[in-house]
Amino acid sequence: MPKNLGKSRMANKKRDIRIKAQASIFMIVAAAVLLLGILYFIYQRASIEREVEVVQPEISPVKQFVENCIKSAAEEGLDTIGLSGGYIKIPEVMSRNQRAYLTKYPGLGFKSPYWWHDGISAIPSEQFINQQLRSYVESELKACTNSFEQLKDQFDIKELKSPAAEVKFNDNNVYIKVNYLLDIRTKDGNFRASRENFDYTVPIRFRKVYELARLIMERENKDYFLEKRTIDLYSMDIDIPTTDMEARCSAKTWLLSDIQSKMKELLRFNLPYIRIKGTDYNPDLYVPSPDGKSAYSKSYYQQHYIWDIDDNAARKYSSMKVSFSYDDWPLSIYARPIQNGVLRSNAQKGSNMLSFFCLHIWHFTYDISYPVMATIIDQESKSSKEYRFTFPFRVSIDHNQPNRASKGTALFESAESSEEYCNEAQNEITIFTVNNATGEDIRGVNMTFVCGRFYCDVGQSDWVSLGAAAGITKKLPYCVNGIIKGSKEGFADAQSFVQTDSFRTYVLGLNPVKNIKNYKIVKHMISDPSTTLELDTGEKASILIRENSTGYEAWAYYPIDSSPDSYGLALPSGKDAVFEVTIFVGDEESISAGYIGEWKASKSEIENAEEVLFHVAAQGSASEEERALFIARLESYSKSIPGTEIRG
Repeated sequence: MPKNLGKSRMANKKRDIRIKAQASIFMIVAAAVLLLGILYFIYQRASIEREVEVVQPEISPVKQFVENCIKSAAEEGLDTIGLSGGYIKIPEVMSRNQRAYLTKYPGLGFKSPYWWHDGISAIPSEQFINQQLRSYVESELKACTNSFEQLKDQFDIKELKSPAAEVKFNDNNVYIKVNYLLDIRTKDGNFRASRENFDYTVPIRFRKVYELARLIMERENKDYFLEKRTIDLYSMDIDIPTTDMEARCSAKTWLLSDIQSKMKELLRFNLPYIRIKGTDYNPDLYVPSPDGKSAYSKSYYQQHYIWDIDDNAARKYSSMKVSFSYDDWPLSIYARPIQNGVLRSNAQKGSNMLSFFCLHIWHFTYDISYPVMATIIDQESKSSKEYRFTFPFRVSIDHNQPNRASKGTALFESAESSEEYCNEAQNEITIFTVNNATGEDIRGVNMTFVCGRFYCDVGQSDWVSLGAAAGITKKLPYCVNGIIKGSKEGFADAQSFVQTDSFRTYVLGLNPVKNIKNYKIVKHMISDPSTTLELDTGEKASILIRENSTGYEAWAYYPIDSSPDSYGLALPSGKDAVFEVTIFVGDEESISAGYIGEWKASKSEIENAEEVLFHVAAQGSASEEERALFIARLESYSKSIPGTEIRG
């Protein structure tokens, strides 16, 4: 190859590389310009679309007055939600179930529902909390404005529509908008106008706080962090026997009441040292320690009480403080083996060469259940106010092992009619309706679709597929966590989670029921099970009946609600059944009687039932420790009294 030709080709190659590089640079610059143009267009459009509010000076006092009322109602509602773990009004099914809430201030009767108890996850959804706050703002706004008496010297104001609130939980605030159509006239008659839109932004980061609270509860149900720390506490304490042996001839004994008192003391002192990794806490906090290491970062707690729940916690929750506390609330504890409240070591004489030697060994397992209060404080910043949110849950240990087995989830209803939402139907959903007891198809089931705060009428199920099945096919609005509800006379109301993000098919099973309006509870003292007693004045009972094969649950209360609309006790019918019956009897202070056991009933017994008689075991007067032991052994006590009876 000629020398000059090689140089020419190399020069051409370098030139091509430069051209390609320049072209790449031009493409990058062009893409950047295009992106900036798109962003500018979006910004300009958003600016144009934003409403520029013009407030007439004549009605400015009315606007300020209404929005001050919105401010007051919203802040009071959020404070209440924070104190009670997401509630302004506690659902009746929780309020009447003494196992479902913690009474933080017994004298005041303030109830805080558990987010987890007895295997039931009961975390109120964000939609439920939103609905509670909206309803509260609407009701309190009416009370606060008080027919505008405060402005009557300046204005004649007529309410043309009742207030309708909207709540948005944003990352950095809570936005409240209220549609409240008013006709406003000045007293001198020179001015008249209408005003409908009012709003207020609460500088509280509720969504972030709630997100952290929910994350803590979900991780506790997976990590068993509180259970593990509790087991560590009593396993390491010399006053609480677990497994050991000792060379001695006299038996060692422990009182369960003393163990319970020591357990309460350990929890009160140690649980407040739990920290969430990534949140704000003081590593130099003083910690009493026998080895002289008084800083938290150098103590036992640094290694064992830091809870890592999220790799990004430091980025998301660094401004928040989290604490856990136990405040001498009722703690139930049961030990095995035990006799009359006393734990004893087993004495075993040696043999042969060690016949003179006495060896005592012991191994005890514990069932422990107690409430914990979690508190989250989002600290004040330049753009947000301090906000405190507390929620309780129960810690559960069974045979020295964490026990957080799931038995169900509480459903929170927060629905309001919304024609606009329901008209945005997108995807076709088919729901078949069947009899849970027989497997037969059911037509004529009234169905409703619920998504967050919206609900839509679906219609009635009918024969489909040429009479081969009963159901309905209908287009529904988009929802990834919706609920289908069904009702029909002679059946218990049913509901099931659904998704409407694409074409899907669901089966809604309904349980046939027999409504029994006559039922009674009688007590049997554990000291004399043959004697029956009526409930004392002020005592109330909650009854939960669960049918094993279908999972059907029925709630009832005693004394019986005498209102005409009361359904009484709804028992699933149509087949033989085995029920799990759980009854708790007590007043506002404590549980004094109850029953946990199995009840077998035939199909004919249920269908012909006129009355049901429930028997419960009662303890009588007792100390707090004795009450806790009674509840822990309630299932055992229930076996010594008659079972549930059906009377035709």
